[in-house]
Amino acid sequence: MVRVITQETYDEVVKENIDEFDMAPDEAIKEAIAQFEAQGVDLSNIIKDLALGSGDNHLVSETISKLKDLCATKKYNVDEVLKELDVLKSECQKDIAHRVRAGKEGAYKVLLDLLYSQHSKLFEELGDRDTKLMISVLDAMAALMEMQPDLLDAKGVDLIKNILDNVENEDIIIATLKWTTNCCIKHEMNRQKLFAKNISENLKLLLKVTGNTKLLSETLQVIRKLTLDDDVRVEFGKAHDHAKELGAQMLEPLTNLLKENTKPPLVSELMLTIASLLVRHELCKMVSDCGVSVLFTILADNYDNVGVVQQADKLITALAGHDDVKRDLVKSGIVPITVLILNRHANNATATSLTLKCIAALCLREAPHSQQFVDAAAPQAILQCMKLHPDSAAVQKNACWAIRNMVARCKEHNAKFHELGVEPLLNSAYEKFGADFGFDIKSALRDLECDVKLDEQWTGKGVQLEY
Repeated sequence: MVRVITQETYDEVVKENIDEFDMAPDEAIKEAIAQFEAQGVDLSNIIKDLALGSGDNHLVSETISKLKDLCATKKYNVDEVLKELDVLKSECQKDIAHRVRAGKEGAYKVLLDLLYSQHSKLFEELGDRDTKLMISVLDAMAALMEMQPDLLDAKGVDLIKNILDNVENEDIIIATLKWTTNCCIKHEMNRQKLFAKNISENLKLLLKVTGNTKLLSETLQVIRKLTLDDDVRVEFGKAHDHAKELGAQMLEPLTNLLKENTKPPLVSELMLTIASLLVRHELCKMVSDCGVSVLFTILADNYDNVGVVQQADKLITALAGHDDVKRDLVKSGIVPITVLILNRHANNATATSLTLKCIAALCLREAPHSQQFVDAAAPQAILQCMKLHPDSAAVQKNACWAIRNMVARCKEHNAKFHELGVEPLLNSAYEKFGADFGFDIKSALRDLECDVKLDEQWTGKGVQLEY
């Protein structure tokens, strides 16, 4: 069981090391950390480097106190507030311990009050100082709530919606979207509350804004975060429902944007966003109808860019979930391109595993596709990747899937794989990863008609059943 302590307890130990043992501050901190770690205490939420006195002397606490004092009156000094906001943002960006401290000191309420002090100006033409202040507060709020989304309340949700509805300044919208992104990570209820406010309509409108790469990038981030299912505190989330609704509204404009942005920096983000929304067959078909031929242009233009190739692999794999779309992709000539990519980026384990997964998806239940992959020398490329990455679980597992799907309905391809030495490679993989995905390896061996011992998953006890 992990033990935890308060910031005050840690500070007292450091102070004791300084006062009673005449240690230098750095030595006192080092000794305190060693002492607590030896006791099994988790110090991830403790500010370690600034504990040189009582808790009130932490820079985080002092900054928030100053902000409270400055904002106590309506006629506060904007320059002084901006200065303290920069300090707070800088402190929050250091680590989670500083953010937790700021949250406990009431930073969220201070920042929210500052934002609401600008609320009456949302419908007016904001001046330069108002704009600068609002962006600074939003940036500090985003920094505060990184990996700390529990701070968001109903007033915060309303304010996000209000800003997106009424503000036209793109810099303010970008800062608001960054805040929204941090609110959605690992927090299902925040995602549901924002979705209930119909934020999807705002995001759809933002996709139509042209000429601002950063704005589009932040919009895509929010779309993807709304489809996450990463909150372990919630048994059943609405990630699928969100993806389905967002997909129905946005896949067509997203695909059109992909046609206009076939090179970095946006091409990878667009493909990743589209792939995250492909949760139903009709959505795959929608993208296909908009024109997936753009994928060939992207792969041709970015053949050497491993980052773009990885996202293209994910998108092709997602689209291949629809059998008709999968057949259209193969008819269009995706097979030789996929094998070329596998060979080109064979030294990159991540790209290799994603491309192997793509091959497995394209071959699933499609014997003609398997034949095309064999004709394109895919077996040689697959086995070479297995040899290059013997310790990569993802590469070995996805290679097993690709091999199995290529031979399951085409036993005539077995001879080719055996000729290339597939059996020793699979047996070697089983020795290393049998406990993790031994079933997949044995399935590939079985379909290759190798000598393999299959375990009975369940056996009866020989008891006569009574009717």
